[in-house]
Amino acid sequence: MNGDKIRKPEDLAGIIRKRRQRLQMRQETLSSITGVAQSNLSRIERGEVLAELDTYLRLLGALGVDLVAEARS
Repeated sequence: MNGDKIRKPEDLAGIIRKRRQRLQMRQETLSSITGVAQSNLSRIERGEVLAELDTYLRLLGALGVDLVAEARS
């Protein structure tokens, strides 16, 4: 997960899903922590719906993941 490139929303969704699973956290638990409805979380993780940046940041923060922007070389 370290250094994953994010080029599209689906990449971010995959990072969220993988990290949640790695932590053995249920969607219901992440939903409770972040206030994101479980049904929306499920659709976000599958890449079926685009979320607001704030929502992605809340999910990543709850999972202990920092989003870092870096200029391409």
